[in-house]
Amino acid sequence: MLEIKYKPKPEKGTDEREIDLEKEIASEKGMDEKEIGSEKKIIDEKEIDIEGMDEEAAPYHKTESVNDQMKDLQDEQNGQDKTSTRRIVEDESVIRENRQRSGRSKRRDKKREKERKEKKPWRLWQKIVTGLLVLVLAVVLTFGFSLWREYSRTECTEGTDITVTIEQGSSTREVAETLKEAGVIRYEASFLLKIYFSGYMGQLRYGEFTLNDGMCLDDIIEALVTGGAQQEELSFTIPEGYSIPMIAEKLEEEDVMSADEFLAAVEAAAEDFEYADILPEKDQVFYQLEGYLFPDTYYLSEDMTGEELVAKVLDEFLNKFDEEHVAKAEALDLTVEEVLIRASLVQKETENMDEYPTVAGVINNRLEQDMYLQFDSTVVYAISEGLYGVDRVLYSYLEVDSPYNTYKNKGLPVGPICNPSLEAIDGVLQPEEHDYLYFQTDQSKNDGSNLYFETYEEHSAAAATTETTSAQDENEATTESKTTQESDTSTTEGTTRGNN
Repeated sequence: MLEIKYKPKPEKGTDEREIDLEKEIASEKGMDEKEIGSEKKIIDEKEIDIEGMDEEAAPYHKTESVNDQMKDLQDEQNGQDKTSTRRIVEDESVIRENRQRSGRSKRRDKKREKERKEKKPWRLWQKIVTGLLVLVLAVVLTFGFSLWREYSRTECTEGTDITVTIEQGSSTREVAETLKEAGVIRYEASFLLKIYFSGYMGQLRYGEFTLNDGMCLDDIIEALVTGGAQQEELSFTIPEGYSIPMIAEKLEEEDVMSADEFLAAVEAAAEDFEYADILPEKDQVFYQLEGYLFPDTYYLSEDMTGEELVAKVLDEFLNKFDEEHVAKAEALDLTVEEVLIRASLVQKETENMDEYPTVAGVINNRLEQDMYLQFDSTVVYAISEGLYGVDRVLYSYLEVDSPYNTYKNKGLPVGPICNPSLEAIDGVLQPEEHDYLYFQTDQSKNDGSNLYFETYEEHSAAAATTETTSAQDENEATTESKTTQESDTSTTEGTTRGNN
């Protein structure tokens, strides 16, 4: 017979290890205190059911029953844990999949929204504006290409001769309009650009021209600059170093106009001239505009008046004596009048352009040392009233009482003594820095150049070697003989350029 050993039920609190074991098992199953209590209650009820058993079977049954039930509960709990874990994993997988689907859905919705906006149909006014912009751009590109093709073309093609008449006084824009109307050019803008960058602005002539619709712009401009009615007209040249009376005399000799008409126009023009405020007083000089009639070649119409000619010549001076020259003069603290006075002296005292800055330096040095300039050319201008033509300067000429005479008056003469060239003007604005105080004509070269000296002794020695023998009047002596005598106030350079 099987023996079942009975183990008495421990009193409450007598076996703490068994209680701890129950809690540990419950903890592993994830049961809280309420669930543990509930399980104990079930076990207690079952224990009551076996109270009717005999003493030998009851303990055994009780122990077996508790162990079985605990095992069943543990298995059941493990199954529930596995099921819960599987469900959790499945739930997490579903949640993850749902999130992925939601993300893809949102991205798809955004993409569709973007595509919908991009593919949003244009309104009517947007289509019209866009079409107009495209049309304008196409026209501009086409016009620009055509204009550039005409502007850049340098070769002529066969075409038809066209006679064009340019009215006197026409502006460059009016000339362009005339050429376009005649069919010689296609675009006024291309012609205006070409004439602007060609350097011929303001030089187009008037009259009748025979052109061709196959000509390039370069050839058209050349024809307008060199041809026309002015081909048959007179050209008049003002030589460098000419004075106003000499210009008037030349105009009359060439049957352009009378000397009196020209001189009257010169006197009248001084009142309204741009530099009228710096001109010398009328009663102090022969001509207020002396020095301002720029030497150049001018084309004259058959019926050109003295006023028109003088205005043309003065305009040319203003073009040549530009802002750059004015700025250089101001940097030297010189007025335009003072520049022209010095330039006229330079022009008359040497015929060699390379010496212009050198002579300008001599003028500066003598003025700085408060010396008389003693230039023969000023004396000749004074005694001839600007006509020059004097072969030899006599000693008696040096005593002439005139504000132009630099033997009698210190400083510069009262006004210019001729109309200087642009090169002479530049020589004054860029003078050489040296120590020369004297100069005289180089007789050995006889080319209009000079010899320059720093001291009077050097100058006198050179003058003695080149002095020629000549008859002398008891009351007159040549300037060359005077160079051997140095006065207590000044010396003379001994130049004889009065015949220029």
